[in-house]
Amino acid sequence: MRILDGGTIFDARSAPREQRFCTFPALARLDDGRLVVSFRTGSAKDSADEDSRVMASDDDGRTWQVCVDGFGDLPPGRGRARCMGVTAAGEAKLLGALGWMDRSDPSLPMFNPATEGILPTRALFVESADGGRTWSAGREVSLAPHTGNALTGSILMLKDGRLALPYEAWKSYHDASPGRHYASLRISADGGATWPELGIVAHDPDGRVLYWDQRVCGAPDTGQLLAMFWTHDRQAGRDMDIHIAWSLAADGQQWTQPVSTGIGGQICAPLALGEGRVFAAYVHRHHPPSLRAILSDDFGRTWAAAAELVFYEKVRGGESGMAGSRDFSDYWADMSIWTFGHPAPALLGNGDIMVAYYAGDEHAMGVHWVRIALRD
Repeated sequence: MRILDGGTIFDARSAPREQRFCTFPALARLDDGRLVVSFRTGSAKDSADEDSRVMASDDDGRTWQVCVDGFGDLPPGRGRARCMGVTAAGEAKLLGALGWMDRSDPSLPMFNPATEGILPTRALFVESADGGRTWSAGREVSLAPHTGNALTGSILMLKDGRLALPYEAWKSYHDASPGRHYASLRISADGGATWPELGIVAHDPDGRVLYWDQRVCGAPDTGQLLAMFWTHDRQAGRDMDIHIAWSLAADGQQWTQPVSTGIGGQICAPLALGEGRVFAAYVHRHHPPSLRAILSDDFGRTWAAAAELVFYEKVRGGESGMAGSRDFSDYWADMSIWTFGHPAPALLGNGDIMVAYYAGDEHAMGVHWVRIALRD
């Protein structure tokens, strides 16, 4: 692999205060070559003024135009779009998944340090028929009986035509009972009108191993799914190697037990290319803090570590909390100050890979892209 070029999607350093901290990018490529990216904006990484912005490029990333500056209050005065996944669905059509968070009391942080629960959330399904310029009104996706939910990626288009929405469940803000974490999929067979089916991708019934921030992709030829996880040992207070699981069928409802990849990292976004090949972009927050890409030729069972590519490296200093064991509540505090992450890959028409990611410093974090060739 090698880096071909890169650039900036949104420079937050000169942005208005409420758009100074940009995170959680998602990236999709339409059939006509248009690139569409969505990302969170806010005056801090955890702030009540957060929103989701949509931008597009029609020249392979050289220039980017604003499609949607933000969605505002959803519904008015109650909640904000904390994140947005985008999925190309043919020609100019896009599917969107909005992660709504209750911000009616702006003094409350997202994470409750007393209970370890999170603010009330909802998942909203939206659609665009014009390449991301306009979007339909949101339809709520019921995630009951799960609470404390967070979206963990864009909607998947399964081999049989159904849709799958990836999310993780934890617990609600004032719930003092022990949290039960699930990496899950909610599945729709009617184009997003209803989402009745549930698939549990990963769950440790003992509550020791947490399979955070799943990223799921499907093989374009077989339809088999794989999921990769930022994996944390809560008892030890340390991250484990990135774990991986495979669906036992293309419907996404039955999965293997997650196993270690041997890759030391956090969020890892795979992109299945067909014939067993998988590209994965991941966060390496330990020294040296960086974003990296790695390849597999056997659908994620082994990885070509010697050919790993670093496509972003933090210039100064380390990342908070990476020196040793860490209290669980401290991890949530660390997340609010980490300065880069959330790589999101997409396959380009010529076989190259584009990855969108956020990066910056304590003053501003913008959204950037890099284009990677898989072969010299």
